[in-house]
Amino acid sequence: MDVDLLQLLETARDTAVSTGSLIRQKWNQPREIKSKGFRDVVTDTDMAAQKLITDAIRAQFPAHGFLTEEDDDDLPTDGPVIWVIDPVDGTTNFSREVPTFCVSIAAVSNTGRVLAGAVYDPMRQELFSAARGQGAWLSDQSGQRRPLAVSLVDEFSEALWALDWSRQQALRQSALAILNVLAPQVNDVRAIGAAALALSWLAAGRIDGYINFQLCPWDLAAASLLIHEAGGQLSHLDGQDWRYSTHDGGCVGSNGRLHKRILSQIIPISERSH
Repeated sequence: MDVDLLQLLETARDTAVSTGSLIRQKWNQPREIKSKGFRDVVTDTDMAAQKLITDAIRAQFPAHGFLTEEDDDDLPTDGPVIWVIDPVDGTTNFSREVPTFCVSIAAVSNTGRVLAGAVYDPMRQELFSAARGQGAWLSDQSGQRRPLAVSLVDEFSEALWALDWSRQQALRQSALAILNVLAPQVNDVRAIGAAALALSWLAAGRIDGYINFQLCPWDLAAASLLIHEAGGQLSHLDGQDWRYSTHDGGCVGSNGRLHKRILSQIIPISERSH
């Protein structure tokens, strides 16, 4: 593996795990919760976790830039590598003491290629990570590491899908429309409430597909690489292969075997919502 790529991967892994330790320490402490907007909250843990991540990365890569969920005017935004960070993906779950959330850290080239990424589940102590062209891996709390691979499910009737909810009312209506179509066809549907973690589970073969009509780049950057390296498929809502962007947008992820069929149903609904 290229030395620089290895450094990026190890930094993403180590920083995600250390941040997860901080989050676990704060789990049983009172939460300071503030509203950032409609259906959008932030906690003091989000802010502390983000500072830990950015301080650690700046110490190692002072020339790199950042794109973070929580605003921080002190962070540089340009550099040969941009670190795309969600310190607590699933903040609503965390704020309500639902133990399903994660840390997401990705290193993206200034040309938009996701180079390395890590998604860490602090409560289960599971680390999902990948480097471009090097495969994707899951490390458990005992330190054992195994390669990630998407499921082999190729029948809709056997598939387990996840669908999370956008904040915007119109996009929730679109999600309801696709749920109405999807639910009768598949084994079951889950709402996990943490996009990066749900997509990591897709890469691990735990679910077979995922739909969200509105996500931010920090929700998708690390997980997109996991899915790619694990043999899955990730698209924009119009069916085009997913490409990193600093803009918000929806996504459809699957093990690849179910992709064309779900896109044929999502694209008309998505077009009506825009």
